[in-house]
Amino acid sequence: MAWYDDNEMWAVFYDCMFDQDSFVLASKQCQQILDLVAPSVQSVLDLACGPGRHLLGFARLNLDVTGVDTSGYLLNQAANHLEHEQLAANLVHTDLLAYKPKQKFDLITNLFTSFGYYPSAKENQLVLNNACDWLNVGGTLVIDTFGKEQAAHVIEPVHCTEYENGDIRFERPLLTDGMSVYSNEWILVRGNQAYRWEYEHFVYSANELTAMLKQAGFERIEIYGSLTKDDYDLEAERLVAVATKESC
Repeated sequence: MAWYDDNEMWAVFYDCMFDQDSFVLASKQCQQILDLVAPSVQSVLDLACGPGRHLLGFARLNLDVTGVDTSGYLLNQAANHLEHEQLAANLVHTDLLAYKPKQKFDLITNLFTSFGYYPSAKENQLVLNNACDWLNVGGTLVIDTFGKEQAAHVIEPVHCTEYENGDIRFERPLLTDGMSVYSNEWILVRGNQAYRWEYEHFVYSANELTAMLKQAGFERIEIYGSLTKDDYDLEAERLVAVATKESC
């Protein structure tokens, strides 16, 4: 089983990863994303949508929204949030590579470092190939991830985070396989119990991601250090790729 298919893990670590502040931030990011792309967006596909933070933001803007994720636990959380706010979105429980949409989209997003999860470079390339195929001409793919440059610049042998509820999370990240894979171990101390989770995913530089997007068929690609178009440099905290499909 792939690490991202472990619903028990998502349940244990959910509060660490998806607190209320992250939902507020996601809602703000949705408008920032729309400001990056053509103004005619009506339909949005969020690949690896998780608990629906960005689905909620796009739905509040009255867009036709679809979210795909392999985690049933996270999709249930998304459904609960949508129902609570009486918002509509299409939720699809499937592997990204097994998804077969019945429509094309104006905007496709992959956010919160959800790219590179597949165990082979070929499969990760296929995610981008499919995204290009699923876009309308003039449509845009927006990827927001943690770039290789950031990983190399800020990585620490051990990192500790303490939460308001008393939880303590230790991280032990590494860059492996010629700095192509970001591996991490999380240890969560909650009361008298400790939980351990290991994961790894491919991590890409701006140049590597640009080359993959070109291979997928995107003709206009812009790289930023944030969703507000900051430069991608050593001060950047994110790697944002904005790739537009300009022809069939």
